[in-house]
Amino acid sequence: MTTVSVHDLAKRVVEAVAPSELASFEPVAAPYLDHPARAERRLRRGDDDPLGFGLGDAVEMVTPVVALVSGSVITALSDGFGEAVKGGVGKVFRKLTKRRAVEAPVRAWSEDELAKVRATALVRAKALGVREAKAEALADAIVVALLLERDGRG
Repeated sequence: MTTVSVHDLAKRVVEAVAPSELASFEPVAAPYLDHPARAERRLRRGDDDPLGFGLGDAVEMVTPVVALVSGSVITALSDGFGEAVKGGVGKVFRKLTKRRAVEAPVRAWSEDELAKVRATALVRAKALGVREAKAEALADAIVVALLLERDGRG
């Protein structure tokens, strides 16, 4: 069975929403992929909001948010959303920040599962301070990236 990693999903989404960041993807995304909780704490310390992403002065790129949201989505996919439905949003995100799946199986997801992927991405992006329109676009890009991965268009 093939899988999709957090790294690959994040890179595909960055390629779609901010292709100019691809050249610097690896060094910028690394802390958010390798140590997401620690990197997120540093990210949240910023007070300024130059891009509407709630990232502060230190981050002027989309890549960090995409990496964190991708991690949440892959974890939710690997868990099958079962706990997400039972536990409510607050419990889900506490769980997602404690344990990050590195990859999830690629398969023919149902419309309901894709809707849950989108909802997970949307809620997570908003929790990171992304404004509504940008959060919607990011959530859509996550779903499209997963569909492309499923169809082998990587």
